[in-house]
Amino acid sequence: MPAPRVALTTRATLLAVVICVLVLTLAYPLRLYLRQQSKLSQLAKANAQTQTQVDRLRSMVQRYDDQPWRDDEARRRLHYIKPGERAFLMPAPPTPAPRDGEAGGGAAGGSVWYGRLWSEIARP
Repeated sequence: MPAPRVALTTRATLLAVVICVLVLTLAYPLRLYLRQQSKLSQLAKANAQTQTQVDRLRSMVQRYDDQPWRDDEARRRLHYIKPGERAFLMPAPPTPAPRDGEAGGGAAGGSVWYGRLWSEIARP
């Protein structure tokens, strides 16, 4: 009775070869499909973030239709005043000069670049 056992082994081998061929045939398209799905999810997330930014910018643009908001921005940013009002501007407090030990803004003693330039030009 060894013959049926050989037939079963041949069938099992043939089945294993067919399964391996199917797995190898489907592996690459499945990998591409999964890669495309992850790319789609990344693009959907980026699209949602961009849409949020667009909505925020649209709401900022819509504020310009509001006359009181425009007036307030003109007064705050451009220092506009209405007729009959008085404007008082306070000078900014002087900034303390950096000491010798501190690292200043430039290489020569912490002075600003245009001060160093002017001192070089004014030197006889």
